[in-house]
Amino acid sequence: MSRPGWRTALALVAGFAVLTWALAAGVFLDVDVAVRDWSDAHRPEPARLVAKTLYFLGSANLLAAILIVVAGVLAARDRTLRPVLLVLVTAATSYVVVVPLKIAADRSAPHAPWPDAVELFANDAGWSYPSGHAVNTLIWYPILVLLIERALRRPLSTVVRRAILITPVVIVFAAITYLGFHWLTDSVAGVLLGAALWLVLRRLQLDDPARRPPLDGPHPAEGRRAVARRRVDR
Repeated sequence: MSRPGWRTALALVAGFAVLTWALAAGVFLDVDVAVRDWSDAHRPEPARLVAKTLYFLGSANLLAAILIVVAGVLAARDRTLRPVLLVLVTAATSYVVVVPLKIAADRSAPHAPWPDAVELFANDAGWSYPSGHAVNTLIWYPILVLLIERALRRPLSTVVRRAILITPVVIVFAAITYLGFHWLTDSVAGVLLGAALWLVLRRLQLDDPARRPPLDGPHPAEGRRAVARRRVDR
């Protein structure tokens, strides 16, 4: 990762730390409660069902299961374990980072029955901060882009790439907050942490298909064709 990349990752981690400190000091708690109460008062059944369906776009189990199958197919085709390792390392990184933070934060979900549910470090059964679903959208969909590009052996267009990378983040952020599965600041913290994790995970693959081929280089057949063309040119 370039120095600007490291600086950005550190800035995101610092933002996460500042937000955590502010919440522990009681800042933004009123905002969280107000957003929860507004959502509860404006959640007709059709809207709830739509949001509940879209919520699964941030499911780590669903995303990892789909991507490990795709990665396995590509690994067999290209005779390299790198796609599979990429999925496994992403899953392990998410678990190792997010789960301890959830345990340490001790924050309950918005509809937990305790009066101090909105507070951090208040309930040992709390598992809400930061939002794992928000983190998932930041780290798993870039992997999806990389695997699609490897399957196609060419980069996606900028428009398609941005749609895949940005749309799930917005949708899941809105869905988990609107449904009351997470406090608003849980989702904000998840985005900050997820973006930082993705910047670190970028070191594990070649993420700029315009500059280099996806993951670990061109397919062997493409390399042989390139050698053949050079021989003809001579």
